[in-house]
Amino acid sequence: MKLTTIKASSLLTVLCLSAALTITSCGKKVETTEPAGKPEAAAPTTGASTAPTATAPAAGAALSPAEKLKLTPVKTALVMANTAVKGGDMTKAKSQFDKFSGLWPAVEPMVKAKAGASYPMIASGLEMVKTAMGSATPDKAKAGEGLTSAIKAITAVMDKK
Repeated sequence: MKLTTIKASSLLTVLCLSAALTITSCGKKVETTEPAGKPEAAAPTTGASTAPTATAPAAGAALSPAEKLKLTPVKTALVMANTAVKGGDMTKAKSQFDKFSGLWPAVEPMVKAKAGASYPMIASGLEMVKTAMGSATPDKAKAGEGLTSAIKAITAVMDKK
């Protein structure tokens, strides 16, 4: 009788531990080894993986420290252009926007990939600034509006965690 109690108690302990391990491993990848020659059928998935790969960064992913470092002088040129516009110094604003325009091609693909759905706001803001600055008499209001929009969107990309 005592042997039966020990077996039942041991079985109950094993089952409880097994259940506890199953519960704590939910959502985690559990590696198991299968005997050779008996491949397991793939388990159905409940959703698509959104993990970024080494070759293609996920749209909307956070910038790495190196990417932030590359983008900082670009944003700074925009902020300085916006400050000049607000101060009424359109010559300085155009000079800073020209500086930005020289830096932008090197970082635009990265920004486009990381900005995701907010990239059109950046692009349209920059286009508005180009149009406003390109006229014979620069349009201070349109330049300021475009710069503010682009800066806001770029800042959001830089601040992603």
